[in-house]
Amino acid sequence: MNQSLRIAARNAGRQKKRSFLLGGAVAFGFLVITLVNGFTAGIVSTVKENFSYAFGGHLYFSGAVVSDRGSEIALIEDDSAAVAAIAALGKVAAVHRRSHGTGSLYFGTAEESQRIVGVDFSDESDFREKLEINSGSLADLEKPGSLVLPDETARKLGVGLGETLIFKVPTVTGQQNVGEFVLIATTPGGGLGIGSGYTGKAALNELIGLERDGFQTINVHLSDVAGTAAAAELAQAELARRGPVEPRDEGGDVSSNMHQMRRMIGMGGVNSVDAEERWEGTKFTLTTIEDAMAPVLSLVKALDAVSFGVFIVLMLIIMVGILNSYRMVMIERSAEIGTMRAIGVQKSGIRDIFLWEALTVSAAGAAAGFLLALSVIALASLADFSGASFFTLFLSKGRLVFLVAPLASLRNFLILCSMSLAAVYLPARAASRLEPAQALRSSY
Repeated sequence: MNQSLRIAARNAGRQKKRSFLLGGAVAFGFLVITLVNGFTAGIVSTVKENFSYAFGGHLYFSGAVVSDRGSEIALIEDDSAAVAAIAALGKVAAVHRRSHGTGSLYFGTAEESQRIVGVDFSDESDFREKLEINSGSLADLEKPGSLVLPDETARKLGVGLGETLIFKVPTVTGQQNVGEFVLIATTPGGGLGIGSGYTGKAALNELIGLERDGFQTINVHLSDVAGTAAAAELAQAELARRGPVEPRDEGGDVSSNMHQMRRMIGMGGVNSVDAEERWEGTKFTLTTIEDAMAPVLSLVKALDAVSFGVFIVLMLIIMVGILNSYRMVMIERSAEIGTMRAIGVQKSGIRDIFLWEALTVSAAGAAAGFLLALSVIALASLADFSGASFFTLFLSKGRLVFLVAPLASLRNFLILCSMSLAAVYLPARAASRLEPAQALRSSY
Protein backbone atom coordinates (compact mmCIF):
# COMPACT_ATOMS: atom_id res chain seq x y z
CA MET A 1 0.00 0.00 0.00
CA ASN A 2 2.89 2.37 0.76
CA GLN A 3 4.28 1.87 -2.74
CA SER A 4 0.86 2.51 -4.31
CA LEU A 5 0.48 5.66 -2.22
CA ARG A 6 3.91 6.99 -3.27
CA ILE A 7 3.18 6.39 -6.93
CA ALA A 8 -0.25 7.99 -6.56
CA ALA A 9 1.25 11.10 -4.95
CA ARG A 10 3.83 11.31 -7.76
CA ASN A 11 1.14 10.93 -10.43
CA ALA A 12 -0.96 13.67 -8.83
CA GLY A 13 2.01 16.01 -9.18
CA ARG A 14 2.73 15.04 -12.78
CA GLN A 15 -0.46 16.59 -14.14
CA LYS A 16 -0.46 19.78 -12.10
CA LYS A 17 -3.11 21.58 -14.14
CA ARG A 18 -5.56 18.67 -14.01
CA SER A 19 -4.96 18.09 -10.29
CA PHE A 20 -5.32 21.81 -9.58
CA LEU A 21 -8.65 22.06 -11.42
CA LEU A 22 -10.10 18.96 -9.75
CA GLY A 23 -8.75 19.96 -6.34
CA GLY A 24 -10.03 23.51 -6.81
CA ALA A 25 -13.53 22.28 -7.57
CA VAL A 26 -13.46 20.11 -4.45
CA ALA A 27 -12.11 23.03 -2.42
CA PHE A 28 -14.97 25.27 -3.57
CA GLY A 29 -17.59 22.72 -2.56
CA PHE A 30 -15.97 22.17 0.83
CA LEU A 31 -15.63 25.93 1.32
CA VAL A 32 -19.35 26.46 0.74
CA ILE A 33 -20.55 23.72 3.10
CA THR A 34 -18.08 24.74 5.83
CA LEU A 35 -19.17 28.38 5.68
CA VAL A 36 -22.87 27.55 5.73
CA ASN A 37 -22.52 25.02 8.56
CA GLY A 38 -20.41 27.45 10.58
CA PHE A 39 -22.88 30.27 9.95
CA THR A 40 -25.96 28.27 10.95
CA ALA A 41 -24.25 26.83 14.06
CA GLY A 42 -23.21 30.35 15.02
CA ILE A 43 -26.76 31.61 14.51
CA VAL A 44 -28.17 28.96 16.83
CA SER A 45 -25.60 29.74 19.53
CA THR A 46 -26.03 33.52 19.22
CA VAL A 47 -29.82 33.44 19.08
CA LYS A 48 -29.92 31.16 22.12
CA GLU A 49 -27.71 33.59 24.01
CA ASN A 50 -29.78 36.59 22.90
CA PHE A 51 -33.09 34.91 23.76
CA SER A 52 -31.69 33.91 27.12
CA TYR A 53 -30.73 37.54 27.69
CA ALA A 54 -34.05 38.92 26.41
CA PHE A 55 -36.26 36.56 28.43
CA GLY A 56 -34.01 36.23 31.46
CA GLY A 57 -33.27 32.50 31.52
CA HIS A 58 -33.63 29.10 29.90
CA LEU A 59 -36.76 27.81 31.69
CA TYR A 60 -39.75 30.08 32.33
CA PHE A 61 -42.44 29.33 34.90
CA SER A 62 -45.43 31.60 34.34
CA GLY A 63 -48.57 31.42 36.43
CA ALA A 64 -52.26 32.29 36.24
CA VAL A 65 -55.11 32.38 38.72
CA VAL A 66 -58.86 32.57 38.21
CA SER A 67 -60.57 35.66 39.63
CA ASP A 68 -63.95 35.66 41.37
CA ARG A 69 -65.48 36.79 38.08
CA GLY A 70 -63.96 33.88 36.18
CA SER A 71 -61.18 35.81 34.45
CA GLU A 72 -57.71 34.42 34.00
CA ILE A 73 -55.13 36.69 35.68
CA ALA A 74 -51.42 36.42 34.91
CA LEU A 75 -50.05 36.14 38.43
CA ILE A 76 -48.15 33.67 40.60
CA GLU A 77 -49.85 33.73 43.98
CA ASP A 78 -48.28 30.56 45.34
CA ASP A 79 -44.89 29.57 43.99
CA SER A 80 -44.39 26.45 46.11
CA ALA A 81 -44.94 24.05 43.21
CA ALA A 82 -42.42 25.91 41.03
CA VAL A 83 -39.91 26.07 43.89
CA ALA A 84 -40.18 22.29 44.35
CA ALA A 85 -39.79 21.71 40.61
CA ILE A 86 -36.69 23.91 40.49
CA ALA A 87 -35.24 22.09 43.52
CA ALA A 88 -35.69 18.79 41.66
CA LEU A 89 -33.45 20.09 38.88
CA GLY A 90 -30.47 20.15 41.20
CA LYS A 91 -27.89 22.86 40.73
CA VAL A 92 -29.03 25.84 38.65
CA ALA A 93 -27.09 29.01 37.83
CA ALA A 94 -29.73 31.53 38.94
CA VAL A 95 -33.45 31.97 39.65
CA HIS A 96 -35.15 35.34 39.15
CA ARG A 97 -38.72 36.55 39.66
CA ARG A 98 -40.01 39.16 37.25
CA SER A 99 -43.16 40.93 36.12
CA HIS A 100 -43.92 42.35 32.69
CA GLY A 101 -46.29 44.53 30.78
CA THR A 102 -46.82 45.10 27.07
CA GLY A 103 -48.35 48.45 26.19
CA SER A 104 -47.77 51.71 24.35
CA LEU A 105 -45.02 54.24 24.97
CA TYR A 106 -45.73 57.88 24.12
CA PHE A 107 -43.32 60.75 23.59
CA GLY A 108 -44.89 63.83 22.13
CA THR A 109 -47.00 62.64 19.21
CA ALA A 110 -44.95 59.47 18.67
CA GLU A 111 -46.23 56.09 19.83
CA GLU A 112 -44.54 52.68 19.95
CA SER A 113 -45.65 49.31 21.29
CA GLN A 114 -43.14 47.98 23.81
CA ARG A 115 -42.73 45.18 26.33
CA ILE A 116 -41.29 46.34 29.64
CA VAL A 117 -39.92 43.92 32.20
CA GLY A 118 -39.96 44.60 35.92
CA VAL A 119 -36.68 43.53 37.51
CA ASP A 120 -35.77 43.26 41.19
CA PHE A 121 -32.32 44.79 40.88
CA SER A 122 -31.39 43.92 44.46
CA ASP A 123 -32.04 40.25 43.64
CA GLU A 124 -30.39 40.30 40.20
CA SER A 125 -27.08 41.75 41.32
CA ASP A 126 -25.39 40.79 38.03
CA PHE A 127 -27.99 42.55 35.88
CA ARG A 128 -25.75 45.57 35.27
CA GLU A 129 -22.87 43.38 34.14
CA LYS A 130 -24.95 41.37 31.69
CA LEU A 131 -26.93 44.26 30.20
CA GLU A 132 -25.14 45.66 27.16
CA ILE A 133 -25.52 49.44 27.07
CA ASN A 134 -25.53 51.41 23.84
CA SER A 135 -25.89 54.86 25.38
CA GLY A 136 -26.52 56.39 28.80
CA SER A 137 -25.70 55.01 32.22
CA LEU A 138 -27.16 52.56 34.73
CA ALA A 139 -26.15 54.70 37.71
CA ASP A 140 -29.81 55.55 38.45
CA LEU A 141 -31.13 52.09 37.59
CA GLU A 142 -32.70 51.50 41.01
CA LYS A 143 -34.31 54.94 41.12
CA PRO A 144 -38.13 54.57 40.82
CA GLY A 145 -39.37 55.36 37.32
CA SER A 146 -35.99 54.82 35.62
CA LEU A 147 -36.33 53.09 32.25
CA VAL A 148 -33.96 51.33 29.87
CA LEU A 149 -35.16 50.90 26.29
CA PRO A 150 -33.89 49.24 23.11
CA ASP A 151 -32.11 51.82 20.98
CA GLU A 152 -34.49 51.16 18.09
CA THR A 153 -37.54 52.02 20.20
CA ALA A 154 -35.92 55.20 21.54
CA ARG A 155 -34.97 56.23 18.00
CA LYS A 156 -38.48 55.70 16.65
CA LEU A 157 -39.97 57.71 19.50
CA GLY A 158 -37.35 60.43 19.14
CA VAL A 159 -36.75 60.45 22.89
CA GLY A 160 -33.42 61.41 24.41
CA LEU A 161 -31.69 60.44 27.63
CA GLY A 162 -33.20 62.09 30.69
CA GLU A 163 -36.53 62.78 28.98
CA THR A 164 -39.90 61.57 30.29
CA LEU A 165 -42.15 59.09 28.50
CA ILE A 166 -45.73 57.98 29.11
CA PHE A 167 -46.44 54.26 29.31
CA LYS A 168 -50.01 53.08 28.81
CA VAL A 169 -50.41 49.45 29.81
CA PRO A 170 -53.26 47.11 30.78
CA THR A 171 -53.33 45.88 34.35
CA VAL A 172 -53.47 42.16 35.07
CA THR A 173 -57.25 42.48 35.32
CA GLY A 174 -57.61 44.25 31.98
CA GLN A 175 -57.99 47.93 32.91
CA GLN A 176 -55.78 50.54 31.30
CA ASN A 177 -53.28 52.41 33.44
CA VAL A 178 -50.81 55.20 32.69
CA GLY A 179 -47.44 55.96 34.26
CA GLU A 180 -44.38 58.13 33.67
CA PHE A 181 -40.83 56.90 33.17
CA VAL A 182 -37.49 58.60 32.59
CA LEU A 183 -35.13 57.17 29.98
CA ILE A 184 -31.67 56.61 31.50
CA ALA A 185 -30.05 54.25 28.97
CA THR A 186 -30.55 52.36 25.73
CA THR A 187 -29.50 48.84 24.70
CA PRO A 188 -28.59 47.52 21.24
CA GLY A 189 -31.57 45.13 21.42
CA GLY A 190 -34.80 45.41 19.49
CA GLY A 191 -34.24 43.19 16.45
CA LEU A 192 -37.29 41.15 15.38
CA GLY A 193 -39.30 42.49 18.30
CA ILE A 194 -37.60 40.57 21.11
CA GLY A 195 -35.96 43.64 22.67
CA SER A 196 -37.40 44.46 26.09
CA GLY A 197 -37.37 47.60 28.16
CA TYR A 198 -36.40 47.34 31.83
CA THR A 199 -37.49 49.12 34.95
CA GLY A 200 -37.78 48.38 38.65
CA LYS A 201 -40.25 45.61 39.47
CA ALA A 202 -41.96 47.62 42.23
CA ALA A 203 -42.66 50.55 39.86
CA LEU A 204 -44.03 48.31 37.12
CA ASN A 205 -46.09 46.26 39.58
CA GLU A 206 -47.84 49.38 40.80
CA LEU A 207 -48.72 50.22 37.22
CA ILE A 208 -50.05 46.78 36.25
CA GLY A 209 -51.95 46.18 39.48
CA LEU A 210 -49.67 43.79 41.40
CA GLU A 211 -48.38 43.92 44.94
CA ARG A 212 -44.96 45.52 45.32
CA ASP A 213 -43.25 42.13 45.67
CA GLY A 214 -45.58 40.28 43.27
CA PHE A 215 -44.33 38.52 40.16
CA GLN A 216 -45.64 36.75 37.07
CA THR A 217 -42.73 34.62 35.96
CA ILE A 218 -39.90 32.68 37.55
CA ASN A 219 -36.94 32.51 35.19
CA VAL A 220 -34.30 29.84 35.64
CA HIS A 221 -30.79 30.00 34.25
CA LEU A 222 -29.51 26.44 33.89
CA SER A 223 -25.90 25.51 34.55
CA ASP A 224 -26.00 23.21 31.51
CA VAL A 225 -27.96 24.77 28.65
CA ALA A 226 -27.63 21.57 26.62
CA GLY A 227 -29.87 19.84 29.17
CA THR A 228 -32.79 22.23 28.72
CA ALA A 229 -35.17 19.63 27.23
CA ALA A 230 -34.48 17.09 29.98
CA ALA A 231 -34.81 19.76 32.65
CA ALA A 232 -38.16 20.90 31.23
CA GLU A 233 -39.48 17.31 31.22
CA LEU A 234 -38.48 16.83 34.86
CA ALA A 235 -39.88 20.20 35.95
CA GLN A 236 -43.15 19.58 34.10
CA ALA A 237 -43.59 16.25 35.89
CA GLU A 238 -42.90 17.87 39.26
CA LEU A 239 -45.41 20.65 38.58
CA ALA A 240 -48.08 18.14 37.55
CA ARG A 241 -47.63 16.26 40.83
CA ARG A 242 -48.33 19.36 42.90
CA GLY A 243 -51.12 21.23 41.17
CA PRO A 244 -52.69 22.40 37.91
CA VAL A 245 -50.31 22.84 35.02
CA GLU A 246 -50.71 23.64 31.34
CA PRO A 247 -49.68 20.56 29.30
CA ARG A 248 -46.65 20.95 27.10
CA ASP A 249 -46.80 19.90 23.48
CA GLU A 250 -44.55 16.83 23.35
CA GLY A 251 -44.57 16.87 19.56
CA GLY A 252 -42.92 20.25 19.47
CA ASP A 253 -45.83 21.99 17.75
CA VAL A 254 -44.54 25.48 16.99
CA SER A 255 -47.91 27.27 17.11
CA SER A 256 -48.81 25.68 20.47
CA ASN A 257 -45.48 26.52 22.09
CA MET A 258 -45.47 30.04 20.68
CA HIS A 259 -48.96 30.55 22.14
CA GLN A 260 -47.48 29.63 25.50
CA MET A 261 -44.62 32.05 24.89
CA ARG A 262 -47.04 34.89 24.16
CA ARG A 263 -48.77 34.21 27.45
CA MET A 264 -45.43 34.13 29.23
CA ILE A 265 -44.34 37.55 27.90
CA GLY A 266 -47.67 39.18 28.62
CA MET A 267 -49.29 39.26 25.18
CA GLY A 268 -52.17 36.92 25.90
CA GLY A 269 -54.64 39.47 27.29
CA VAL A 270 -57.30 38.74 29.90
CA ASN A 271 -59.40 35.70 29.04
CA SER A 272 -62.62 34.39 30.51
CA VAL A 273 -62.44 30.81 31.83
CA ASP A 274 -65.44 28.51 31.42
CA ALA A 275 -66.89 27.32 34.71
CA GLU A 276 -65.98 23.67 34.09
CA GLU A 277 -62.37 24.57 33.27
CA ARG A 278 -61.61 26.76 36.30
CA TRP A 279 -58.94 25.72 38.78
CA GLU A 280 -57.88 26.42 42.31
CA GLY A 281 -54.65 28.22 43.15
CA THR A 282 -51.91 28.99 40.64
CA LYS A 283 -51.85 27.15 37.35
CA PHE A 284 -48.36 27.03 35.89
CA THR A 285 -47.18 27.10 32.30
CA LEU A 286 -43.63 25.95 31.61
CA THR A 287 -41.85 27.18 28.51
CA THR A 288 -38.23 26.93 27.44
CA ILE A 289 -35.73 28.80 25.37
CA GLU A 290 -36.24 26.18 22.63
CA ASP A 291 -39.93 27.15 22.51
CA ALA A 292 -38.93 30.78 22.06
CA MET A 293 -36.46 29.82 19.36
CA ALA A 294 -38.80 27.45 17.51
CA PRO A 295 -39.25 29.62 14.37
CA VAL A 296 -35.51 30.34 14.19
CA LEU A 297 -34.59 26.69 14.68
CA SER A 298 -37.02 25.69 11.91
CA LEU A 299 -35.40 28.23 9.60
CA VAL A 300 -31.90 27.04 10.48
CA LYS A 301 -32.82 23.39 9.92
CA ALA A 302 -34.25 24.29 6.51
CA LEU A 303 -31.11 26.25 5.65
CA ASP A 304 -28.91 23.34 6.76
CA ALA A 305 -30.94 20.91 4.66
CA VAL A 306 -30.77 23.15 1.59
CA SER A 307 -27.03 23.76 2.00
CA PHE A 308 -26.35 20.04 2.43
CA GLY A 309 -28.41 19.34 -0.69
CA VAL A 310 -26.41 21.96 -2.62
CA PHE A 311 -23.19 20.40 -1.32
CA ILE A 312 -24.23 16.94 -2.54
CA VAL A 313 -25.22 18.34 -5.95
CA LEU A 314 -21.88 20.15 -6.22
CA MET A 315 -20.05 16.97 -5.27
CA LEU A 316 -21.99 14.93 -7.83
CA ILE A 317 -21.03 17.41 -10.56
CA ILE A 318 -17.41 17.31 -9.41
CA MET A 319 -17.46 13.52 -9.26
CA VAL A 320 -18.63 13.36 -12.88
CA GLY A 321 -15.60 15.49 -13.71
CA ILE A 322 -13.34 13.13 -11.74
CA LEU A 323 -14.83 10.10 -13.50
CA ASN A 324 -14.23 11.55 -16.96
CA SER A 325 -10.76 12.82 -16.04
CA TYR A 326 -9.60 9.43 -14.81
CA ARG A 327 -11.01 7.70 -17.86
CA MET A 328 -8.66 9.92 -19.86
CA VAL A 329 -5.85 9.18 -17.38
CA MET A 330 -6.34 5.45 -17.95
CA ILE A 331 -6.00 5.90 -21.71
CA GLU A 332 -2.98 8.19 -21.38
CA ARG A 333 -1.17 5.79 -19.05
CA SER A 334 -2.00 2.54 -20.83
CA ALA A 335 1.63 1.89 -21.77
CA GLU A 336 2.79 2.72 -18.25
CA ILE A 337 0.15 0.41 -16.78
CA GLY A 338 1.28 -2.38 -19.16
CA THR A 339 4.90 -1.95 -18.06
CA MET A 340 3.94 -2.09 -14.38
CA ARG A 341 1.84 -5.19 -14.94
CA ALA A 342 4.73 -6.79 -16.89
CA ILE A 343 7.16 -6.34 -13.99
CA GLY A 344 4.78 -7.98 -11.54
CA VAL A 345 2.43 -5.30 -10.19
CA GLN A 346 -0.87 -6.97 -9.33
CA LYS A 347 -4.28 -5.82 -10.57
CA SER A 348 -5.15 -4.62 -7.09
CA GLY A 349 -1.98 -2.49 -7.06
CA ILE A 350 -2.98 -0.71 -10.31
CA ARG A 351 -6.48 -0.15 -8.95
CA ASP A 352 -5.14 1.19 -5.65
CA ILE A 353 -2.86 3.68 -7.43
CA PHE A 354 -5.90 5.25 -9.12
CA LEU A 355 -7.93 5.24 -5.92
CA TRP A 356 -5.13 6.77 -3.86
CA GLU A 357 -4.46 9.42 -6.48
CA ALA A 358 -8.11 10.54 -6.55
CA LEU A 359 -8.25 10.43 -2.75
CA THR A 360 -5.06 12.51 -2.50
CA VAL A 361 -6.40 15.20 -4.84
CA SER A 362 -9.78 15.27 -3.06
CA ALA A 363 -8.24 15.38 0.41
CA ALA A 364 -5.89 18.18 -0.60
CA GLY A 365 -8.82 20.10 -2.12
CA ALA A 366 -10.90 19.60 1.02
CA ALA A 367 -8.04 20.80 3.22
CA ALA A 368 -7.58 23.88 1.03
CA GLY A 369 -11.32 24.59 1.11
CA PHE A 370 -11.39 24.21 4.90
CA LEU A 371 -8.44 26.57 5.41
CA LEU A 372 -9.94 29.09 3.00
CA ALA A 373 -13.26 28.88 4.89
CA LEU A 374 -11.46 29.61 8.17
CA SER A 375 -9.85 32.65 6.55
CA VAL A 376 -13.21 33.93 5.28
CA ILE A 377 -14.76 33.34 8.72
CA ALA A 378 -11.94 35.27 10.40
CA LEU A 379 -12.50 38.24 8.08
CA ALA A 380 -16.31 38.11 8.37
CA SER A 381 -16.06 38.01 12.17
CA LEU A 382 -14.28 41.36 12.10
CA ALA A 383 -17.17 43.14 10.40
CA ASP A 384 -19.24 45.30 12.75
CA PHE A 385 -23.01 45.27 12.09
CA SER A 386 -24.01 47.19 15.22
CA GLY A 387 -26.10 49.64 13.21
CA ALA A 388 -28.20 46.90 11.59
CA SER A 389 -30.85 46.69 14.31
CA PHE A 390 -32.97 44.21 12.37
CA PHE A 391 -30.15 41.66 12.65
CA THR A 392 -29.48 42.24 16.34
CA LEU A 393 -30.99 38.85 17.14
CA PHE A 394 -28.26 37.15 15.09
CA LEU A 395 -25.33 39.22 16.37
CA SER A 396 -23.09 38.96 19.38
CA LYS A 397 -21.86 42.42 20.38
CA GLY A 398 -22.55 43.62 16.86
CA ARG A 399 -20.65 40.83 15.11
CA LEU A 400 -21.48 37.58 13.37
CA VAL A 401 -20.46 34.38 15.12
CA PHE A 402 -19.30 31.30 13.21
CA LEU A 403 -18.92 27.93 14.91
CA VAL A 404 -17.11 25.26 12.93
CA ALA A 405 -18.12 21.91 14.43
CA PRO A 406 -15.36 19.27 14.08
CA LEU A 407 -17.87 16.41 13.76
CA ALA A 408 -19.82 18.17 10.99
CA SER A 409 -16.57 18.91 9.12
CA LEU A 410 -15.43 15.31 9.53
CA ARG A 411 -18.80 14.07 8.23
CA ASN A 412 -18.53 16.28 5.15
CA PHE A 413 -14.93 15.16 4.58
CA LEU A 414 -15.86 11.48 4.77
CA ILE A 415 -18.78 12.01 2.38
CA LEU A 416 -16.47 13.80 -0.05
CA CYS A 417 -13.83 11.06 0.13
CA SER A 418 -16.42 8.32 -0.30
CA MET A 419 -17.89 10.03 -3.35
CA SER A 420 -14.41 10.54 -4.83
CA LEU A 421 -13.56 6.87 -4.42
CA ALA A 422 -16.90 5.87 -5.91
CA ALA A 423 -16.34 8.16 -8.91
CA VAL A 424 -12.87 6.82 -9.70
CA TYR A 425 -13.64 3.18 -8.99
CA LEU A 426 -14.85 2.31 -12.51
CA PRO A 427 -11.78 3.79 -14.30
CA ALA A 428 -9.53 2.20 -11.64
CA ARG A 429 -11.09 -1.21 -12.16
CA ALA A 430 -10.85 -0.87 -15.95
CA ALA A 431 -7.17 0.09 -15.67
CA SER A 432 -6.45 -2.89 -13.43
CA ARG A 433 -8.00 -5.27 -16.01
CA LEU A 434 -5.86 -4.13 -18.92
CA GLU A 435 -3.84 -7.00 -20.35
CA PRO A 436 -0.07 -6.22 -20.23
CA ALA A 437 0.58 -7.09 -23.87
CA GLN A 438 -2.36 -5.06 -25.10
CA ALA A 439 -1.41 -2.10 -22.89
CA LEU A 440 2.22 -2.19 -24.10
CA ARG A 441 1.09 -2.01 -27.72
CA SER A 442 -0.68 1.29 -26.95
CA SER A 443 0.64 4.27 -28.84
CA TYR A 444 0.17 6.55 -25.75
